[in-house]
Amino acid sequence: MIAVAITTVVSAQAQENEKENDDLGLFNHASLSVGLGTTGITADLCLPITPYVSVRGGADIFPFKYTTDLEVEYRNALAERVLPETVTVTGKLSMTTGHLLFDFYPSKQSTFRITAGAYLGGEKVAEAYNKEDGALAAVTAYNRIMPDNQKAGYTLGNYFLTPDENGNVYAHIKVAAFRPYVGIGFGRVVPTKSRVAFNCDLGVQFWGKPKVTCQDQELKDEDLKGDDGGVVRYISKMSVWPVLNMRATFRLF
Repeated sequence: MIAVAITTVVSAQAQENEKENDDLGLFNHASLSVGLGTTGITADLCLPITPYVSVRGGADIFPFKYTTDLEVEYRNALAERVLPETVTVTGKLSMTTGHLLFDFYPSKQSTFRITAGAYLGGEKVAEAYNKEDGALAAVTAYNRIMPDNQKAGYTLGNYFLTPDENGNVYAHIKVAAFRPYVGIGFGRVVPTKSRVAFNCDLGVQFWGKPKVTCQDQELKDEDLKGDDGGVVRYISKMSVWPVLNMRATFRLF
C-alpha cells in the first residue's frame, strides 16, 4: 500500500510538471540566471523554444589575479651579490567570454538536460608580467656587457629567459577564440512551477592546444616540465577547460 501510494504521488507530480511545461513555447517565457563556477561569474537570459528545447545567451567574467616571485638566475657569483635576487610577477587569467547554449530535455517533465553550444572570448587566456615596470632594468644593463653563457635571467619550466630591453618579463597563453561546448545539467533553465529555481552545469569547453609565448618566444612542451611557472605552466597543458557552474534562475514572465 505504501509503495502504491508513493507511485501514485510521483506519477501525479510528473503529470502536473508535464502539464505546466506544456505551456513552454517559442520565446513565450523568459528567465534570468546568475551563477558562479569555473567560468567565473556568469549571467544569461534564457528562453524556451519548445518544452524539450531552450536557448540561453550571456556572459562570463573571470576576475582572477595572483602574485608570485620568480628567482633570477645568475651565472656569475659577483652579479648574484649586487643584482636583484627575485622579481615579483603578477599572474592574471583573462577568461571573460560570451556564450550561446542550447538545452535539450528528454521529456516534458525532465529536469535533466544535455547542453551544446559555444563560448567566445579573447585568444589570450592567461598572462604573467612583472608587477613593477622596469624591475629588472639593472639585469638588462648587466646582460648587455656579458657574453651569452654568463647572462642573467629566470626559469619558466626548463626554459631560461632574459628580461627584455626595458627590464621587463612577460608571458602569455593563447587558445582558440571560438570554443565549442558540450555538457549535462540539472534543473529547468526556464522554470514554470515557481519564480525561482536552482540548477547546475557540468561540461567542457574545447579550446585546442594552447600556445605559450614568453618574451616573444614560443615555448615547446619540453620547456614547461619544471616546477616554476604556476598557472602559466598548468594551463599550457590543457586542451579543454572544465565547466562547473551553480546558478540561480529567476523567471521574468
